[in-house]
Amino acid sequence: MADKLNGILISEILADNAGGSAFDTDGDGKANKADEYVELQNASGSAVSLDGFELWSEKEGLLYSFGSSDSIAAGGTATVVGEYTGTPPAGYYDAGESNSVNWLPDGEGSKFDSIFLVDTNTGDYIVLSYGAPPRAPTLPSGFPGTTRIGAGESIDSNSPNGTAFVRNADGDFVEGTPNPDTPGVPCFIAGTWIETSDGRKTVESLKPGDLIQTRDAGVQPVLGLRKVVIPMSRLKDDPGLRPVRVPGALFGTTGPLTISPNHCILVVSGLAELLFGEAEVLIPAKHFVGRGAAEIALTGKPVVYYHLLLADHQIVRSNGVWTESLFRGDLIADEASWFREWSFAQGATLEAISHAATARPVLKRFEAEVLLDRMQIVSVDAQQVA
Repeated sequence: MADKLNGILISEILADNAGGSAFDTDGDGKANKADEYVELQNASGSAVSLDGFELWSEKEGLLYSFGSSDSIAAGGTATVVGEYTGTPPAGYYDAGESNSVNWLPDGEGSKFDSIFLVDTNTGDYIVLSYGAPPRAPTLPSGFPGTTRIGAGESIDSNSPNGTAFVRNADGDFVEGTPNPDTPGVPCFIAGTWIETSDGRKTVESLKPGDLIQTRDAGVQPVLGLRKVVIPMSRLKDDPGLRPVRVPGALFGTTGPLTISPNHCILVVSGLAELLFGEAEVLIPAKHFVGRGAAEIALTGKPVVYYHLLLADHQIVRSNGVWTESLFRGDLIADEASWFREWSFAQGATLEAISHAATARPVLKRFEAEVLLDRMQIVSVDAQQVA
């Protein structure tokens, strides 16, 4: 499991961002080494100050120093980018590396590196090593850390271009698609109503092969279902797994919708088209918190989630609101073992389902904030969901 420093863990790293598969972290139209990043997540139940925290590399030394006003909300993330073009939105930090060719060394061939997060107030630190194979970390020159917390973590990888190190459901690092600022896999909570060809059914009553209503493709069969029980211990340690309740009034429906924080809701707006060139966009539920939505407090009981997988990524109706089905790209390769308890329709397998793209563009946090702050009323096509 993850090593934590004051409740903070290293949650994702993009260490070799080059070539045609490079990822554009800051959305400036240029995907290159400057877009490499280290993401931290607060797995505690309250905000944590980053005052005195620093990121270090064994090979490159000091990468970033946080300021006295920097902090991470419970369940939130802080993403340090080699160079963030423009003003970084909340939760992003610009390391100012205009020439960041070696900001995060890659792991190809005999290359390797170790990333350290240290609290200079105490000298405590955690470390992640990577390479093919990874090597035991060596403290860089001038490093202020004195006491390692945990055993240290490592990933055996040559860090392919544009591939991030992300955590799977067991908390271990594996190779995956870059996905900064988005902890968690989207899913429905037990009791959610899903529109099917036979009317409304609760998500837990669905069976593989059942036909459900989609916005774009009519009725489509459910190819895979999976029940996931998040125990209290996980919910307590990782607020990012706690569901979000969004009032139906925000979408022109009567009842609330309760989904996982990263589960996307469809927003239809002429302003979205003006800002992003698309009238219909997907926004994770967590971005509605503070705008009428609320995170679910601990109740002493586990949370039961259900994943709903179709042949393509689709927009489906849940509690009368247009939301997404599971996007295959949200599952990193080695997470298949966590999903071994899937129930599949005849002839369907997790490995055989490959979604080319999301059904609509998914807004990053700062994009969602820009849109929602300018919308007097959040509208999700009330005529369609009425």
